[in-house]
Amino acid sequence: MKLNIENRRYIGNKSKLLKFINDTINQEKIEFNTFGDVFSGTGVVAEYFLNKGKNIYVNDILYSNYVIYKAILSNENYDEEKIKSIINEYNKVISADLKDNYFSDNFSGNYYHYNDAKKIGFVREDIEIKYNKKEINKREYYILISCLLYSMDRISNTVGHYESFLNKEPEYKNLQISFINLKKYNGKSYIFNEDANRLVRKINVDVMYIDPPYNARQYANFYHLLENVAHWEKPPVFNKAKKMERKNIMSEYCKANAKAVFADLIENINAKYIIVSYNNTYEAKSSSSVNSITYQDMMQILEKKGNVRVYETDYKFFNSGKTNLDKHKERLFVCEVEV
Repeated sequence: MKLNIENRRYIGNKSKLLKFINDTINQEKIEFNTFGDVFSGTGVVAEYFLNKGKNIYVNDILYSNYVIYKAILSNENYDEEKIKSIINEYNKVISADLKDNYFSDNFSGNYYHYNDAKKIGFVREDIEIKYNKKEINKREYYILISCLLYSMDRISNTVGHYESFLNKEPEYKNLQISFINLKKYNGKSYIFNEDANRLVRKINVDVMYIDPPYNARQYANFYHLLENVAHWEKPPVFNKAKKMERKNIMSEYCKANAKAVFADLIENINAKYIIVSYNNTYEAKSSSSVNSITYQDMMQILEKKGNVRVYETDYKFFNSGKTNLDKHKERLFVCEVEV
């Protein structure tokens, strides 16, 4: 089974909103060649416009997301048959025959069955060995890690993120690594793993798409395990949820100063148009899901940059499983920047 970029259980995944975003751009009659997406998450929005031949600037503070962009959106060369051959060998491995490793020591019995955890650790270590021996190039390295991340995420003992695991014994799923669907694009990609507020000061695009987190739910907490596997530095993990140290990837947008950080971002964007995704989670039933930036804040900040128009659509979003929103709306703020 081939996996596509959108085939992830990821909070805020915008795959179902691509038509809305594209229709809004068309309604605004925006002509553009370069598209920025500096809180890219799954990367689906950037990939959508790369597929249309646009040059994209794609970024996320999470390294695991950066790895996936480098695998799927990169313009660098790779040998597909070599990768498929390696994956086939991984899928032949009998988990029960493997030795304990860093991953099984820490993540078996909670997020994964013991034998699946052993296999995840074995595969990730082998990818590192192959890269260090120069048996695979840098893009092939990213592709193999991404195939593992996508495949292990599909069998985790969770509701779709790693804030915690389900209160039941993990079942043995016999992990099989799937190959990610890779395309050739006419557009060029520029891929970053930086703080968005710093990055926007260094790039210039026709359209800048903004989709930051708006509440207290830190993505570093949701995806710490994938970050751990992507980096593979084998850090100590703590407490019941087995989280590593992650202060360096905590988002300022999930803290009390979010409004000021957002204002700084908008002020320093170099673009003809700024398009901001926003939803009405200020009405959420869970306090950690409540928006830290209000609709009025958004308008006030964007109107300092240019003329603003607002579009909205109904949208059922993926969340942690505890927050239900009635009459949920997704809005797009379109700011035509005044020079």
